[in-house]
Amino acid sequence: MMNRSRRGILAVVMAAVAMLATAAVEPSDRGGGTLDHAIDSTDQYLARRQEFARAKAERIEARRHQLDRVGAGAEAAAMIDLGREFRRYNVDSAARYFTQAIDAAAVRGDSSTMKTAMLELAAVNPLRGIIKESVDMYDAIDSSSLRDSELTLYYDKGFDVYVTTAEFYNDDYHGNEYRRKALQFSDSLVSRLPEGSAEQLYYKGWSAMRRGDLPTALTELKSALGRSSFGEDLYARATASLADYYMNYVHDRDKAAYYLALSTMSDVAAGTKETTSLQRLGLDLYKRGDIVRAHRYMSVALENSIESGSKVRTLAEVNTFPVVSKAYRDRDYTRMRWLYVLVGVLTAAMIALAVMVWIIYRSKRRLASYRQQLTTSNMHKDAYINQILAICSSYIERIEELNRLIVRKVKTGQSQDLCRMVESGEMMREQSDKFLRSFDKALLSIYPDFVGQLNGLLRDDARFGEPSGSKLSPELRIAAFMRLGVDDSARIARLLGLSLNTVYTYRNKLRNRAKDRENFEADIEKIGNIAKL
Repeated sequence: MMNRSRRGILAVVMAAVAMLATAAVEPSDRGGGTLDHAIDSTDQYLARRQEFARAKAERIEARRHQLDRVGAGAEAAAMIDLGREFRRYNVDSAARYFTQAIDAAAVRGDSSTMKTAMLELAAVNPLRGIIKESVDMYDAIDSSSLRDSELTLYYDKGFDVYVTTAEFYNDDYHGNEYRRKALQFSDSLVSRLPEGSAEQLYYKGWSAMRRGDLPTALTELKSALGRSSFGEDLYARATASLADYYMNYVHDRDKAAYYLALSTMSDVAAGTKETTSLQRLGLDLYKRGDIVRAHRYMSVALENSIESGSKVRTLAEVNTFPVVSKAYRDRDYTRMRWLYVLVGVLTAAMIALAVMVWIIYRSKRRLASYRQQLTTSNMHKDAYINQILAICSSYIERIEELNRLIVRKVKTGQSQDLCRMVESGEMMREQSDKFLRSFDKALLSIYPDFVGQLNGLLRDDARFGEPSGSKLSPELRIAAFMRLGVDDSARIARLLGLSLNTVYTYRNKLRNRAKDRENFEADIEKIGNIAKL
């Protein structure tokens, strides 16, 4: 028993702390802020909804512990209090406790408490989808048998029964009939509630709005809002009614959405599962094109309705949520489609970049190869110049030797010997052979693959063999001179010491052995060229 009492005291303390925490988050701009600020604040409240729900659960737990500690005579009244705590949190649990209160009061013969529990049950059952039975239960209560102090609760619960029932019917005939009855109860409450109280001002404003007295409705509803506390049921109802006023009567959507946001924040801060204002705000945001926020709001509203067991609220949200959900999916589909396009573009760009990198890499390799070829070519040309200089130097030396030989022969009277040497041609052959050896060596030094590239221009069965050592055949020498741009056959004949007919014959043979006879001589001139970039 002692442990139970301690748990009860702890639960009450925790509930009090939770209520203080809820009160601390009341918005400072109650009616004076902007819509954007209110929507942003709603986002913040929804982000903390689990925190507020835990505070609500702790308050309910505190009520449970109070129920455990009450005496037998007060048990039914404690059950009614616990049922009221559940009313905007879980309607099935609320109905269960009201039913238990009816049974407990009946056992003790407490008709007054039993009627109170029946009124509470009749007001909560329409939210569970139990419409006709709730109306019948309420109508079965004889108001003439109620004490004067009980009539206020009778009219208040009658108002709830018929307003909720009117929301259930979409057709104008049944809906208007139940709203007409709700208006009668609202008028009765105005006459019975304390003058100037927040509750009386609310019902005054509600009745005036239904009758079309808009100035009075606005004044009374704002007065009710000013006298109510954030997080209370009346605050949420007053802001929701003001949203109705601006939406349905003066057609100011921004102010309507603003008051819906205030109503939503009050509901969330109270930790209830009431979702009407949140669902209406989500639908309004959907119409404004804020699909993401609308989908989030209506998802939370539907989740809360299911958790609360309110079939009426769930049905209303199920009817509207698919439209928003489809728009949200379509938006995601569009975003995904653009994402696929972006991925495709990026992929193509990456492929293009890779190709460009490969081309640049290949170009760099080719440039490196060309640089190497140019370097090699320059080296070969230097070597060729050295060979030419060597030949020229050799000729100068030989001319000097011949000059000294001629002077000596003339001085000694050996003119006949000198004539025989000249007539024999030995000196010319010697110099010609020396020139040809130097030429062969220089050519193969500049174009080491000259014979191989020349064979590439010839038919497979007409190719030259590799030259022995550094000596070229007459045909190869003629091709070499053609490569060097010496196209005159007579000049080639003089340089090689051949007859003109022999040179013509060799050139024709070379052309006949070519794969492409028409372009053979032009192809020869390209041997050893550095490829163009």
